[in-house]
Amino acid sequence: MDRLVLRDLAVFETVARHRSFTAAAAELGISQSSLSYAVSQLEGRIGMALLARTTRNVSPTQAGQRLLDTLVPALKDIDEGLASLQEMRETIAGSVRLTMVPVAFETILRPALKSFRETFPNVSVEVSLDEGLSDIVAEGFDGGIRFNMLVEKDMVSVPLTRSTAVSIVASPDYLEKWGVPADPDDLVSHACIGYRYVSSTRLYRWPLARGKKKAEYETDGTLVFNDGAAIRAAALDGLGLAYVFRSQVRNDIDLGNLIPVLTDWLPDLPGFSLYYPNRVRTAPAFRAMIDHLRTTI
Repeated sequence: MDRLVLRDLAVFETVARHRSFTAAAAELGISQSSLSYAVSQLEGRIGMALLARTTRNVSPTQAGQRLLDTLVPALKDIDEGLASLQEMRETIAGSVRLTMVPVAFETILRPALKSFRETFPNVSVEVSLDEGLSDIVAEGFDGGIRFNMLVEKDMVSVPLTRSTAVSIVASPDYLEKWGVPADPDDLVSHACIGYRYVSSTRLYRWPLARGKKKAEYETDGTLVFNDGAAIRAAALDGLGLAYVFRSQVRNDIDLGNLIPVLTDWLPDLPGFSLYYPNRVRTAPAFRAMIDHLRTTI
């Protein structure tokens, strides 16, 4: 529906309720001529007169009354809905503590955080960015965000994204010196920057696939980090190829500071989920965060 129609319907209801353009103009704070124009536009769209106007009186026509019978309850429902939202904004308070990997913050929480804070100003938010897997119960977190397949079975899991795109990138200087790999077999002649899991301490193997061909490439361990930002920085410094989340390097690629390679060998990783302990009752502040993320992601 045209948004102007919604505006004109509200104007029509106000005029019909007061049976006066003068009183309606005072309530809405706009001129009588603007009200008259809005009602005329609405009548023009419908093709029927909605108000009978005389020098002394304004009253709904038969068509106008029929429209009011539907319109008045609908406007009342909208008013009550807005009032309940305002009440929720004013009454929900408390704190929310979350843990997540940095890329989950950048791609999921950060885009939603401003609107959450504006909607729930009485809720404080604390975020711990950690490449490892925190024990949210032992460390006092309300919940966390991690890859779907890493959520423990005894946790409540709320899927937020279906998949996560990745890239293998290197600086232009590095590729000019060492060449562009055309196939996974070419990686053995390149410096591949590794990632070591904080929790298990094992090196991450790069999952590669094209059609029915699948492979996992294990970096040689000559340059290893346990932080995604450090891996990106090393790639920018020309130290080798980096396997990173695409969201981490999108701007670098757009600016030409990093060049993606082996793009047809990179399947998306699983998506992220919000997870939390299976409790009987979830605190209102955390429930507000859950609902907000589900509706904004």
